Amino acid sequence: MIILWFYTDHRLLLMLYPQLTLRELHYFMAVATQGSFSRTSDLLHISQPSLSMGIRSLENKLAVRLFERTHKTITLTEKGKTFFHHAERLLEAEQNLHRAMTDETGPLKGTVHLALPPILGAIYFRPIIRQFCSLYPDVVLDIEEYPSDRLITQLLGHHTNIAALVGPVQNRQLRTFPFAEEELCLLMADSHPLAGRTSCSFTEILEEKLVLMNEDFKINRFIAEAFAHHGVTPQVTGRTSDTTLLLTMVQAGIGLTIIPASFHSPAQNDGLHCCPLRNPTIHVTISLAVRHNSPLSKTEDAWLQTSLSVRPYQQRSLPDLS
Repeated sequence: MIILWFYTDHRLLLMLYPQLTLRELHYFMAVATQGSFSRTSDLLHISQPSLSMGIRSLENKLAVRLFERTHKTITLTEKGKTFFHHAERLLEAEQNLHRAMTDETGPLKGTVHLALPPILGAIYFRPIIRQFCSLYPDVVLDIEEYPSDRLITQLLGHHTNIAALVGPVQNRQLRTFPFAEEELCLLMADSHPLAGRTSCSFTEILEEKLVLMNEDFKINRFIAEAFAHHGVTPQVTGRTSDTTLLLTMVQAGIGLTIIPASFHSPAQNDGLHCCPLRNPTIHVTISLAVRHNSPLSKTEDAWLQTSLSVRPYQQRSLPDLS
């Protein structure tokens, strides 16, 4: 049985909906934050008809319409916005109850749910994962990768509790902690005419062909802005979501790429040359984010503290999360 609390005329009105399930609440929150049934079905790994049936069942039980459906968009109705607020509180209560039942003395156990951007996750989190698993061998890490723009919806939709976000983050519902700062560099095949340079200016690559990550990766936004600074649109000849394939395309001479500097080591001797980019230099900031007013479990807090102690960003003091 699920209990919803509403405040009307300054009086507490208790409404009981014994047929509602937590699964339906998760379906609703996912559709509301993703704004799309197709994206939500991919996210939750269920069929779109099953998802639509779940939302329709929820609306029937509540006797209200939660979403305005058009050919291209899905938006919350006024009742849907009200329900979103209360559903969020219910899911918070569910998580708090779970934490209260699992946060016991002794070795830490449980699961830490994380969401990371693909490229930066591979760069920064290997040593953190190694350190954390060494300290807390009984904790399970549940790590999923998403393009940066989808990570905030993962947090706000309660699909994850900790995420690594790229770029400035301005969202009052989130609490962020500086984690790392990265400079983007130019990567090319050793056979390219610019190979061997100690640095390259954007003016030297304005007409070069590029291979980049897929369009929904936030790093592309910084690259496009740098080219726009010179009044040029980059010539993209290939895209991929796989970093290994990206390097293979560069090795094959299909084009240059622009990636975080830490992603490539000169010691790899893989037929690639990496050099800094100038005019402009592109700096990318990475932060760890959690939801405001949503306390972390002991295992999640341990992950956050471990990440901030191992992080490449100069550590001064750990934040007080109480």
